[in-house]
Formats: sequence, C-alpha cells, structure tokens
Amino acid sequence: MKDFSSLKQALKLASIELETSPLAPNSKIPLLKGGNGYLDATSDKAILNKMFSNCPQANLCLRLDTSHLIMVDVDLHTEQANGFKTLTELNKKGMKLTDNTYIESTPHDGLHYYFKAEVPIHDISKAFSENSGVEIHTRFSSVYPSEIDGKQYEPLDGRTLADIKPAPKWLVDKLVGQKVNWTSEHAYTTRLRLKKYTGRLLDEMVQGTNTGDRNVWLTKMIGRLFVTGAEPETVYELACSINERFIDQPLETKEVTTIYNSILKREMKRFERNSIRNSKIAG
Repeated sequence: MKDFSSLKQALKLASIELETSPLAPNSKIPLLKGGNGYLDATSDKAILNKMFSNCPQANLCLRLDTSHLIMVDVDLHTEQANGFKTLTELNKKGMKLTDNTYIESTPHDGLHYYFKAEVPIHDISKAFSENSGVEIHTRFSSVYPSEIDGKQYEPLDGRTLADIKPAPKWLVDKLVGQKVNWTSEHAYTTRLRLKKYTGRLLDEMVQGTNTGDRNVWLTKMIGRLFVTGAEPETVYELACSINERFIDQPLETKEVTTIYNSILKREMKRFERNSIRNSKIAG
C-alpha cells in the first residue's frame, strides 16, 4: 500500500515547480473525464487539491516536457526484449546511464531513469532496436507513489525528483537527431519478410492524415489497435502519441479520450457477446 497519498506528493512536487495530474487507480489512464490528459498537469496547489479531492487513491502523472525532463524506461519484457542486457551492451560502447540521478523501480521490475535535457518532444518506444526493452519518454510518466497491481513505483537510494541530473551527451544526441538508414530498412521490409497486419497498421499510422478527416482516421486507428490485442492502457497511450505526431493539426486530448472511451465500450460489449456465445457452445 502507499506510504502516503499521491496528492501529498503532488503538492510536494509543486513546491519545486514540477507539474502533476491524477491517474485512475491501478492505471496509467488520466482520471479526469473530459480533460486533456497529461496536459492538465499543474503546479497550482489549489487546482491539485480539487483534482484529487474525489479520488484519494489516484495514481500520479508527472509532466515531463514543461520541466525539460526525459525518462528512460528500462524493462525486462522477455529474454529477447531485455532492457538490462541492452544497458550492458551500451556500457561497453561508452554509452552509460549515470546512476547518480533520480531513479525509480517500477511495479513490473523495471527501472525509470530521470534526466534534465533540452530536447524535441517525441517519445521513442523502441529506443535502440526492435527488442531493446528500452523506451525514452519526453511527455509524461507515472511516478511514485503510483501503484499497479498492488506494487508501487519506488525511489532508489533515498533520492527525490529534486536530485535529477543532466542527461548524458550521447543520450541527448540521440534525441536531438537520430539518423536512420531508410534504404536498408525498406529492403528489410520488402525483401526479407512478408508484411503482417501490425506492419501494415504501423505504416498507415506513420503516414498520418490531414485536418479534414482526423476524427474518422483516429477512430479507425484506435479500433485497429484494439484488434492487435494490446492492453487498453497501451492503446490509449498510443492514441495520444499518434494524435500528436501524425495528425497535421492534433485534436484536443479530451477529444482523443472521448473517441477512445467510445471504442473501448464497443470492444467490451463485443468481448461479452463472444464470451456468452463461447459459453453456450462449450455447454
């Protein structure tokens, strides 16, 4: 259980001008219905008190971009997608994540490294390879004392967010301008393997859309993301990222949330119908 409430931590972070907002309990989904997601984060203590007033067990979202922070997410998804193994390989190349900054352990045995840096605002979901197990976030992140499945994000070595250090130069360079050999990437896609459903979805996603059909297009993208079997929280985070990066004039976050909630409700009904049908067949 939490040592103290997210509100108390939010007020503490507001004192050092860090902006936060509430997330639904046991979740990374914004708590405020009809809000603007992480864009609602604030350091105004009166507003924070109102935000958290109806949900003392809310998780806590830290906004990164307005404070010029980045978070490196190191996970152990599988033996192949092993972020800790990736860090070891990076260390051998002289690319080390300094461990004197603020670091949190995550509920699923990963680590979140926090650094200060002036970089473009874009996340990199697979920062070093397809199965690197390392992601870079520049918009927002869940932070202590948030809980997932009864396990808490925990600061390491008694440090606080006031102890965040500047990012290593190699990491800043990666975020500022990452060069990709597109010729090789294209050859890999077209000659070495058949493109699967998810590959086609990603290609269409990156192509984006213009202002005219953005609602319809994003609705279709979210629906297709659910078809992949991804967790609802994953679909929501991807939807927000797609909106910001691949639509000429992004929708307000509250519009994205409304579209997402509508499709989630539809998918839940479909799941219930299928479960009932399968039960009748089994019986």
